[in-house]
Amino acid sequence: MSIIRQKFCYLVVLNKKFLTLLASNLLLQIEQVLNQICITQ
Repeated sequence: MSIIRQKFCYLVVLNKKFLTLLASNLLLQIEQVLNQICITQ
């Protein structure tokens, strides 16, 4: 039981790190796009 719980917690932590990376990447890309749009206008 505890092993399954440990694996689950590990997955949740991995998920959080992955989502955080994904979100920061998305924000960077959005910023770049916005900058390009402002430059072209």
